[in-house]
Amino acid sequence: MKRVFVLMSLMVILTMGSVFPAQHTAVPVGHRAYQILEVAQVRGLIENQTAVKPFSASKVLSLLGQIAEQPDALSKAEIDELDSLIAELQASYGTSDSYADTLLSTGYIRTFDEEKGLGAAFGITLASQQTVSLATKEYDSRNSVVAFMKGDIGRYVSFNMDFGFLLDTLNNRVFLPSEFTIPGEGFYMELTEGGSTPGSIPFKEFYSGLTLSPELAISLFDGEMLLRWGSIKRDWGPGLNNLMLSGSARSFDGIDISVNLTHWLRYSVINGSLGKFSLHDIDGQPFLSDYYDGGSKEDKVNYTYNNNFSAHRVELDATENLTLSIFESTIWQKRFEISYLNPFAIYMFQQNSLGDIDDVFAGLDFSYTLPSKARLYGAMAVNEMNVVGDPITMLKAPRNMFAFQAGLVVPLPIGNFSSMTLQWTYIGPFVYTHYPMREFTGAIDPGLLDATETEITIISDQGREFTYTQESDGDPLKITFTQKGSSEEEIDVSSGTTWYSEDGRTMIKKSGEQYLIYETYAETFYVNKGENLGYPLNPNSQEILLQFDLGFPKGWTAQLQGKYQARSGQYGYDMYQYMYYTEDHLYPEKDFWGNVFNHKLSLKATGTKKFEGTPISITASYQFLSEWDRPITNEEDVSFDGRSTEFGPWSDAELDHIVQVGVRIFF
Repeated sequence: MKRVFVLMSLMVILTMGSVFPAQHTAVPVGHRAYQILEVAQVRGLIENQTAVKPFSASKVLSLLGQIAEQPDALSKAEIDELDSLIAELQASYGTSDSYADTLLSTGYIRTFDEEKGLGAAFGITLASQQTVSLATKEYDSRNSVVAFMKGDIGRYVSFNMDFGFLLDTLNNRVFLPSEFTIPGEGFYMELTEGGSTPGSIPFKEFYSGLTLSPELAISLFDGEMLLRWGSIKRDWGPGLNNLMLSGSARSFDGIDISVNLTHWLRYSVINGSLGKFSLHDIDGQPFLSDYYDGGSKEDKVNYTYNNNFSAHRVELDATENLTLSIFESTIWQKRFEISYLNPFAIYMFQQNSLGDIDDVFAGLDFSYTLPSKARLYGAMAVNEMNVVGDPITMLKAPRNMFAFQAGLVVPLPIGNFSSMTLQWTYIGPFVYTHYPMREFTGAIDPGLLDATETEITIISDQGREFTYTQESDGDPLKITFTQKGSSEEEIDVSSGTTWYSEDGRTMIKKSGEQYLIYETYAETFYVNKGENLGYPLNPNSQEILLQFDLGFPKGWTAQLQGKYQARSGQYGYDMYQYMYYTEDHLYPEKDFWGNVFNHKLSLKATGTKKFEGTPISITASYQFLSEWDRPITNEEDVSFDGRSTEFGPWSDAELDHIVQVGVRIFF
């Protein structure tokens, strides 16, 4: 009977040779297919695959076909799941005609001209996710309707065009902070009140938003080279979320090229445009993007998050089971920069030749498969390395900004394509951060005051008022100004020659009798639309993750996950903080555990059911959260680099129980 199932699977795969002539758009990161491919690779059912995701639908189907060709290594339940998954992908990416009479069961209308190789599908996807805290009764509600058109233009070109409408009320308090993300693009708005936009999360009501993920994909040289232009989620690396480009990151518009230069050497490169999301803060913490301030566009000239992203990755199969990789990326201000657009440029060298104004991130990783037993992987990345010496000295040096990751994947002998993943991740102080780029915007000249005056006010080139105040005897006293989106701030200028605002974004320097003002015109730390492009932890944090991914018959899957996170507050523990290089010699050696001020524990169980013959899936989860910390007692005195932080006594653990349910129709 097993061989009958295998024969049926192979017939479907062979049929797809004509049904899927050019389906090269991406299978989304997080799809069940990637879990199957991961386990199949460890079990030796397929060769080592690239760690650059997502894969095209045609590649996923080809790999699933290779797995199905090995019946003796598969259980009947696994063959059944392969059949079901192939049918799902065929429904999502196929070319067989589908008309209005089947619209309610498929969610799309599709037509395809086999002779010309042209066709398209039109349809909708409905989704709803509700999350509630049983302890606080707070909730998060996300609801979407997405219309799409996708299809093929000949054998080598595929496209996807979609447009989604969201109706959400977002609340970060019912998520682990590293798991909270915003689904909307640009901003949310209140349709019934003149388009007013929220400035903070949690939302106090429902707001509408938009979403889109356009994609154009071209496959060349029998699939050995893929060109993609799209706004999709990407995941580059061997782990569960990765250091340089993580599957948890917001999507961005980019042009990707992936090419198999030989059967043992692969190269991938991307150039993209990072976006914004208009929000002032999340629970009082500054949001790392430009805030449109209620829709006003007069302040566009002073937007500071205007960045592009370039990255590349080389993968070398050193042996049949060992893959070594090197990667590099840079965040750079939007401009026509030929150096970074060159797909074979070395960004670190280019950045140095351009004035060292951009944010470069580079590293190495490896993946080693113990056939039929496990896969081991590890990664190391740096934002900056200033001290070279013995390993301990290098690890403790404050200006060596390291990130590390190590993991283990073990197939489990239960269910369908099940596995266990154990992973440790460390994000060091100041990793993913970068100093702001400032420009001269004005000067205060106390010499313009007459004998009876003690104050003079100027307006900087960025439109902010700066008021200089002196004593009646002419001695300098203070300069007062208003930070963007915050209360008035005072800087004591009675002593010294250089001063910084509390957030380090404004610098005032005395030159002769004048006070020169320098304000930030560009931020280049590692964010897109306000969220981290890399691993979703704050700098100076560690995480231990244990995850079981389980497959069961009849469309059931489950995930059991535990996370422990610790955050140190010595310095450089927030994305908004940056190292003050002028005083880099004054920073003490890193002491992570001696300065930990926050612990988090998360235990989560998730179950998903896909209904056979019906395009509906439902998901439910329960999450236990525990957090205990010692509060920062001198927030007003903490430097912009995080130094001088003082902590109070440890608090009792805060416990929460989170329940989430979701449904997706016409997937």
